[in-house]
Amino acid sequence: MDRKEFIQTGSMGLAALLFLGAGSVSGKAPGTRRRTSGSPAVIIEKEVVIIGSGYGGSVAALRLCEKGIPVTLLEMGLDWEKSGEKFSPMISPGHSAAWLKTRTIAPFLNLFPLKKFTGALDRLDFEHIKIWLGRGVGGGSLVNGGMAVTPKKEYFQEIFPSLDAEKFYAHYFPLANQELGANTASEDFLKSCDFYKFNKVGEQEAEKAGFKTVRVPNVYDFKYMEQEYRNEVPRSALAGEVIYGNNHGKLSLDKTYLKKAGATGKLEILELHRVNSVAQNPDKSYTLDISIINTAGEEVEHKLIRTKKLVLSAGTMGSLELLLKSNALTQFPLDKHIGQQWGNNGNFMTGRNFVNTFSGGTGAQQSTIPVGGIDHWHDKKHPFFVEIAPLPMGMDVATSLYLMVNKLKKYGDVSYNAQTSKLRLNWNESHTAHMKDNAKYFLRTMNKANGGTRSHLLFHNGFGADICYHPLGGIVLGKATDQFGRLNGHQNLYVVDGSLIPGTIGVNPFVTITAIAEYCMEHVIKEDFS
Repeated sequence: MDRKEFIQTGSMGLAALLFLGAGSVSGKAPGTRRRTSGSPAVIIEKEVVIIGSGYGGSVAALRLCEKGIPVTLLEMGLDWEKSGEKFSPMISPGHSAAWLKTRTIAPFLNLFPLKKFTGALDRLDFEHIKIWLGRGVGGGSLVNGGMAVTPKKEYFQEIFPSLDAEKFYAHYFPLANQELGANTASEDFLKSCDFYKFNKVGEQEAEKAGFKTVRVPNVYDFKYMEQEYRNEVPRSALAGEVIYGNNHGKLSLDKTYLKKAGATGKLEILELHRVNSVAQNPDKSYTLDISIINTAGEEVEHKLIRTKKLVLSAGTMGSLELLLKSNALTQFPLDKHIGQQWGNNGNFMTGRNFVNTFSGGTGAQQSTIPVGGIDHWHDKKHPFFVEIAPLPMGMDVATSLYLMVNKLKKYGDVSYNAQTSKLRLNWNESHTAHMKDNAKYFLRTMNKANGGTRSHLLFHNGFGADICYHPLGGIVLGKATDQFGRLNGHQNLYVVDGSLIPGTIGVNPFVTITAIAEYCMEHVIKEDFS
């Protein structure tokens, strides 16, 4: 089939895909080489395509495969388990440390040069906020701290008034936790393990200050960690591995949902496949413009995939970018709700210095896996949840690190700038001012009861308003989609990721994302795939 015949058989969107190249108005996406002219790409037909292998995509893959439905899952990043590559510890960054960057991109101490590689950790930089993302088969599950927190029921009802909270807390949340492998460390182990001195000190000082502490489940296998501690197995959490990936112990999605989906024989995972844009065809099917890249980020092949059923689970920022970019490039239909009700899940980082100074600080050896939190959600003036976070830098420090999760008082919104080929994020200090007030109150209360000072050397004089690990919203359930994640104005296009949650959920969100994905897929499989 020649180029003229190909264009005539498709839509205007398909023609745009052919001539615009790698999904960029300028014709060249960052980190890729220009596509050479020649024969048009052959369209590959697939029954069901899932874009993204994070929590929502992994749920969708398993539930569809269990029904005997062949699934093709497209992942922009590397399949780390199959690659033979190893994840690197925080104090010795290697290939996994950053996605196509020449320097490390952790929240602080980025002193290490890197060779460009399709690493596990990425960061999107906007004027007032930096957003960290996971890249690779397993998505964010590869690089997060694994805190498996179920949100407070009353807050879940406030955020999702139209959902059946009783059903979620009786079925979907327990199902998600079971499939994810959520477990809790034994108190005896935590008391005896010197790698958790930071947590013991954090809890003791919080309780002395009048705050309520809580034990938090995690998807790291604590039985494995106990073996690590006894030097019976290779160390991972106790060897400084987390934000660049864990080689052992962490029950990331490639070891849970995706492993079970793969065992059905119905799952095809295509790694290093970057979806540049999507076109809607006249018959309501979808054509995906895809660059296959190498580990240096260079395009090595171009392909087009057409599918009648598309599941979009590229993560909040990935799904928004793909929809908004496609609207600019291929006139992909979108309604007014796309990009609205975006938020940072109330993320705000802070820390304290001179903590437990006369009793040995918070410990030179620290596990990378958090196990404790501070629940101050009931306070009407200063509601927040705090993760007592590790600072595993291998030094004898007297510093405590905290990730606060706050309510939102003001949503942001996301749009696409076709001139720069980049997302535009409407988010500034006015969105985080109350979070900073909460951080000041928290630090003042902690220091008054225990001594210590704000950790001026961390973040911006001790306040990390621009740090976001949990971007949420923009394709909100029941607004931009129906009640089961079907995108407005489309047939057989489903959104199942953090973009369905309007800006905040009050805790680390991946358990909620998983539960919502289970809920959505249960209904759409029954109604649309039978």
